[in-house]
Amino acid sequence: MEKKFTPYARTIAYTLFGLLALMLNLIGQKSFGQVSCANSTVLFSQTYGEGTTVTSDPDVLTTGLTYQATGSLAGEGKYRVINNTQQKPEWQKSGDHTGDLNGMMEVINGQAETYWEHEIDKISGYAAGTYTASVWLMNIDTLGLCGPNALLPNITFKVEYLNQNNVWTALTGSPYTAAPVPQTSPANPKWIELGSSFILPKSPGFTVTAIHIILSDGTVGGCGNDFAMDDIKFSQCPQGGPLPVTFLGMTARQQGSGVSVDWSTSQEINSSRFEVLKSADGNTNWNLVGTITAAGNSQVVKSYNLYDASPISGNSYYRVREVDLDGNYTYSEEVAINLNFASTAATVLTNPFQNALTVDFASNKNQIVSARLFDITGKQVATEKWTISSGSSRQYFSKISNLQQGIYILNVSNDRGEVLLNSKVVKQ
Repeated sequence: MEKKFTPYARTIAYTLFGLLALMLNLIGQKSFGQVSCANSTVLFSQTYGEGTTVTSDPDVLTTGLTYQATGSLAGEGKYRVINNTQQKPEWQKSGDHTGDLNGMMEVINGQAETYWEHEIDKISGYAAGTYTASVWLMNIDTLGLCGPNALLPNITFKVEYLNQNNVWTALTGSPYTAAPVPQTSPANPKWIELGSSFILPKSPGFTVTAIHIILSDGTVGGCGNDFAMDDIKFSQCPQGGPLPVTFLGMTARQQGSGVSVDWSTSQEINSSRFEVLKSADGNTNWNLVGTITAAGNSQVVKSYNLYDASPISGNSYYRVREVDLDGNYTYSEEVAINLNFASTAATVLTNPFQNALTVDFASNKNQIVSARLFDITGKQVATEKWTISSGSSRQYFSKISNLQQGIYILNVSNDRGEVLLNSKVVKQ
């Protein structure tokens, strides 16, 4: 007999499948590299410009990719330069790396190939020292599209100089292979900056005037190895070495009565801590929300989270300040959020708990609420009444220190009997 699943069961299954796909994509992930350096000088940049007219790329190697001007990019090894990633119906729909709707990018149905190269000539010569090569990449297959074994773009940078014997020679650090680029949700497609630093050695009595950058994709053709690339860049690092931290992205979202701030890094060097700051206008009066210990030194993707239990009602802004071990610091991007508590939101902060439960409220008015605690049999074991004020406030369920360890249900309702919170909590 055919098994039938309820809508709830299907939703749970799809959610678990998506999470599994994401976990498999991230397991064993390598570094996204050391991309940025202080006071860099850009020597080459390919942004693909703006427009809506499809075109080819003169730097594409025809032995690796074939230009296709029209139709779905369904064939392996096909590409075009265009202003939207959705060149197959099931691919991500996104503008270029900068968010410009008319910004052009290169969209590729990948296969294992060396597909792009560019020679950068500098008559005055290149000084020995540190350089960076980078590209912004998006995996344009949506999360879960190709199942848990989705193929992922795996980009390698080869950076060479023409030596005194007219032979192309690798810079120190070349070749460099970045981490496979994961799929992301269609609701939030992600551009990721790939790249690394490379060192041009000293050449006594000889001036290097030519640098050669080659990009290749190490993944075979098939479902998942599809990507867009934008803003290819080659820069000189006069101070030598990369920035201590490369931020991948940051978000702020309402969670119950507060705001959850999430950010990630692709590399950290001598990082000490992250300080989450908020401001009502995004310009002045940045106030500290909290501090998270940093990884110190890392060459893999690190994700961080901090919960703001007392957010600003209405518009507000968040940013993260990374502080090095030597006291220097750098900032992430700023993100905006609008909180409009039309009703009352409640969030449990201490879960599991020991002697007291902490509950945060965000309310549009002063009111009295009832808090009740039930054991797993449904028996009420504790109750309290709280008076909460308009805006953000905090209450403590403190008459529970003698409860046995186990699982309980916390129910909070207003004076009209409307449930504000119904949450499982654990007594340790």
